[in-house]
Amino acid sequence: MGSAEDVGADNPQMSENSPWHTMTIEETIKQMGLKNDHAKTGLSVDEAADRLIKFGANKMTEKVKKTLLQRIWHHINNVLVYVLITVAIVSLIQAVTVSDGQQKFTAWFQVALIVSVITLNTWIGIYQEGNAEKAADALKNMLSSEARVIRGGKEVMVPAENLVPGDVCLLGLGDKVPSDLRLISVSNLATGEAALTGEAVPID
Repeated sequence: MGSAEDVGADNPQMSENSPWHTMTIEETIKQMGLKNDHAKTGLSVDEAADRLIKFGANKMTEKVKKTLLQRIWHHINNVLVYVLITVAIVSLIQAVTVSDGQQKFTAWFQVALIVSVITLNTWIGIYQEGNAEKAADALKNMLSSEARVIRGGKEVMVPAENLVPGDVCLLGLGDKVPSDLRLISVSNLATGEAALTGEAVPID
């Protein structure tokens, strides 16, 4: 990332109909109900506290993690699995009742095959869910834990989760972007997006 630049914290929740990316900085500041010199003074401590209550913390929503039994039930609770289980039960009954050796072997083989398919399908589904959760956790860990902002005309460090729409953030070389931001002033900006897009070279 290049030298320090000022950026304004943005949040589409403030107006669902506002096309933020097409508005000028002045229009954005006015739409958010901020002062004309906002880029220099930032929010006051009281304004930031009110907006934190109104819009909530700047963090990813965490889902309640499923237990192993819940995950297993999620993957077997569908019509296709019910059909396979029904066929397996019929084959099991046939394997127990028939006397012919060939038919008995075929029935037991069908039972084993169906149980294997259901088990394998469930294991793959649980494995993929686990990988997705790990990826989401890794993305959370990439977020900055602190942010440098202007509040009350002073530069201060605040927890990143306390950023609110309207905050003026300052970024410098090597900083992590702490939230969705609207650029106000930029000098030699380049961002590393490899973790998100796979691009090996920083994007200007």
